[in-house]
Amino acid sequence: MVHEPDKPYQKALKEMVRADHLIYVSLKYSRTVDVIQSVISRLVDAFTSAMKGALEHSYKGEDLKSALHGPKTMTEYLLKAFPETKEHIDFYNFLRKLNKAPVLERLNEFRRHVTMVTQVDDKKMDIKIETVEDYYRKVNNFINLIGERIEK
Repeated sequence: MVHEPDKPYQKALKEMVRADHLIYVSLKYSRTVDVIQSVISRLVDAFTSAMKGALEHSYKGEDLKSALHGPKTMTEYLLKAFPETKEHIDFYNFLRKLNKAPVLERLNEFRRHVTMVTQVDDKKMDIKIETVEDYYRKVNNFINLIGERIEK
């Protein structure tokens, strides 16, 4: 089923609103690793939807069907259509790995410096509220870039 090009992009914007609420309301008051995981999941969903919107804008017919085959294929087609998104695509791939990574440790839950300790590509990582806010800004920048390109 092929959607109108703005539908996935609108979904991406809605996911960002949900992620924003999780960061600035839920995380502020609950301060749990579960909320950090939810934010990361929302950011991946928003990024994926924005990519679908960009691909639907750039490709039609069989090319579109091929482009929407899966995350790896989507990123390849997106790079062909928008070469300037290379850095964003690398970040998306990192976020997907982070989203699937196991939580090794939960530090300072219910406190100001809540930290999710995880491992991505054999590298131990401490994910804090500030880290999640930075990820949010990066995904938001990508969505804005796609929005500008779709409107042209």
